[in-house]
Amino acid sequence: MIHSVTNGMNRCCTWVMRLAYLNVLWILFSLAGLVVFGVMPATAAMFSVTREWAKGNTDAPVFSVFFRAFKKEWRAAQILGLILVTAGLFLFADMRIAAQMNQPVLVNVFLSISLIFAFVVLYVFPVFSHFDVKIREVLSISFLIAFSRPAVTLMMAAGAVGVLFLVLFHVTFLLFFSGSLLSLILTKLSFKAFRSMDQRQEKEKAA
Repeated sequence: MIHSVTNGMNRCCTWVMRLAYLNVLWILFSLAGLVVFGVMPATAAMFSVTREWAKGNTDAPVFSVFFRAFKKEWRAAQILGLILVTAGLFLFADMRIAAQMNQPVLVNVFLSISLIFAFVVLYVFPVFSHFDVKIREVLSISFLIAFSRPAVTLMMAAGAVGVLFLVLFHVTFLLFFSGSLLSLILTKLSFKAFRSMDQRQEKEKAA
């Protein structure tokens, strides 16, 4: 009994340290790129690490995996981030304009589109790190999976909200777990949705 409890505590402490270390790397590399040029490649690199963990490679060298992905995906991650930020700002601006024009129907339309956009964004970086596809395909695959696997999508949304509450609860969570914990949750859950696509790709390669 004591042995089991000790092992459980050791595993818990190990995961806390892993997540904290990864989160610090994410923040530092984001800052190194003055945030604007660093946050998207750092986020892509963070998801590359959590992908290894989700695959069972928990002993993978965190810094090596992170830094290699940061360099490799820097340009593609910047383009992907620019698309996401532009789309988000466009939706926000349209919603504000519709609200100022006192058009509740348009406001509801843009709110619905924004919700769809948010669901798609949940999958973007897991898809980006998992599939070797072009950016256009990253977005289309994210859209397809988001609505073909609604249960997984809702669990991912609930996980994101839960992490947000933790971050708001204390600054410690912001510094050490805000990005890494969310990345791990989204990666593990998205793997459930990826299985069917992986099997389909394997069949296509075999054919």
